[in-house]
Amino acid sequence: MQEFMNHESPEEKYNLEFLMCCLEVFTRLVIEGRISPRQGWSIVIGYVNHGLAGGFAVDVFIFCRAMVFAGCEFGAIAEVYSVATSLLQTDSSSVTDSERYLEGIQDLSRLYLSILETILQNLADGSLEHSYLHRLMSSLSRMDGDLVDLKRVRHAVWERMAKFSDNLMLPSHVRVYALELMQFITDPGRNAKGFSSELQSNVLPWEGWDGSRSIATESETTANREVQTQTDASSRLTSTLVALKSSQLVRAISPSIEISPDDLLTVDSAVSCFLRLCGEASSEPHFDALLAILEEWEGLYTIKRDEADAAEAADDANDWSNDDWDEGWESFQEEPAPKETTNDDSISVHPLHECWLEMFKKLATRFQYRNLLTLIDQSMVKSNGALLDQVGVLSLSQIVLGIDCFAALKVALLFPYEAIQLQCLDAVEEKLKQGGAPDVVGKDHEFLILVLFSGIISTIISRSSYGTTFSLLCYMVGNFSRRYQEAQLLSIKHRGRMEPENNEKDFLFLFGRILFPCFVSELVKADQQILAGLLVTKFMHTNPSLSLINIAEASLRRFLERQLQVIQGNEGTHQDANFGEPLANSISQLRGRFQNLIQSALLLLSTDVR
Repeated sequence: MQEFMNHESPEEKYNLEFLMCCLEVFTRLVIEGRISPRQGWSIVIGYVNHGLAGGFAVDVFIFCRAMVFAGCEFGAIAEVYSVATSLLQTDSSSVTDSERYLEGIQDLSRLYLSILETILQNLADGSLEHSYLHRLMSSLSRMDGDLVDLKRVRHAVWERMAKFSDNLMLPSHVRVYALELMQFITDPGRNAKGFSSELQSNVLPWEGWDGSRSIATESETTANREVQTQTDASSRLTSTLVALKSSQLVRAISPSIEISPDDLLTVDSAVSCFLRLCGEASSEPHFDALLAILEEWEGLYTIKRDEADAAEAADDANDWSNDDWDEGWESFQEEPAPKETTNDDSISVHPLHECWLEMFKKLATRFQYRNLLTLIDQSMVKSNGALLDQVGVLSLSQIVLGIDCFAALKVALLFPYEAIQLQCLDAVEEKLKQGGAPDVVGKDHEFLILVLFSGIISTIISRSSYGTTFSLLCYMVGNFSRRYQEAQLLSIKHRGRMEPENNEKDFLFLFGRILFPCFVSELVKADQQILAGLLVTKFMHTNPSLSLINIAEASLRRFLERQLQVIQGNEGTHQDANFGEPLANSISQLRGRFQNLIQSALLLLSTDVR
């Protein structure tokens, strides 16, 4: 190369000198392991394909771009860039690049922006190639190299991405992609479920980065104002992303409807927007879109509530002027006043409970009770609180009571409001006394599961006013016991070749393993040991020639002890876990309380009976 340089023009010699210096740094970085061999070959190929054809500034740009596209980290790119620009500062007389190219390599921020600009233009033109953008963003992930330079580059890239995502002329899916990328590099754990596998597999989040700081326009001097500024900026980014996704979903209802970030600014504005959407919905696809929109919004208001709690905690931590500190050590022994709580008021309620109420009313009036139960059950594993407040559940139950009192009771049993549960239970009792219960009720496994899950079974057993309902439950347990035993016998007789269909098989296994022991234990707790013993002797096929009364309690104790052994020893399979929708989480919680329930029942049995 040195011999080649002796025959070239001054500018070409200068460019080759740059290349030699870059290659020296490049080789050292490969030897040190900061650039992998695979990345090294990618850089060489990328530079050879596009370099050595222009001036000095062009070659600097192309070499650094090749490093970015190869997946190199910021520190390595910055070292090569530093060597290249030091040559320019030493002798710029031989450089004849146009001002445009020189402007693009004036500093690292401009270099990154020049590379980013081409990528964003391709994205706006409809390109589906995202790998270069992923690598550019990932190159800034680690706190690597000069941290001051890294911070400047991050801010420049972030602000350009923010401006790009705000461009209303772009297709909405492009803006959504840009916003999702920005949200991911800021906090990948915040909405992990909503991020695509493409982002999670190919993009690295930025260490120690809070994008909201770059959006803030004022210099805040207090900790509280800084938290508030960051929270507001982060919320704006999230709100814009959610609004765009919601607008895409709402097209299934009406192509002319658009949802703006202002519609999601507060819970009240979101409720108002959702009620308008409900007014337009009239078919199954419309309701599916409404549910998808609520799912998007749920994450938004969960985040906002968490941020509000964090800001409130910061206020409390910095508030040294309250009365607790006025008296110094003299008040050390004073006990803090307990907070007042009430039963229903202490229940955490979902921030969008008014939206959920409207959604549930739509489902109820279309007799979609199974979907209704599924949605309420699924909310149990989330941290957003009850989907409806007490007023909402009362309103919904009144609608369903006018159609089907059994469905109304099942809905009420999924919420923690006892007064409404009892109101629906009264309606069921009255219906049963009038002989108006359909035959299918006696086979309704959802009814039995929810009566046990909610704990209202103890009220039904102990109060004589619910005698007809109790009789129905005993009939249901007897019916399911017979079917369970028949299924077991059929399986044994035919060695598993002839069994009920999967759904019924799974429920019957759940009944034998969980529901029947729970029902028996509840009878024991309600001082109905004789009835519990009789049910167990029937279940265990005790010889009718024996005196049932004499052996009932002994059989009951042995049965419950055996159930406890199964739980503690993890005996058997987890086949009972297969039965799920629409009450998978209710069953899971009932299963979690199962051991304590059995132990409580055993303690109530006399210890001298074996």
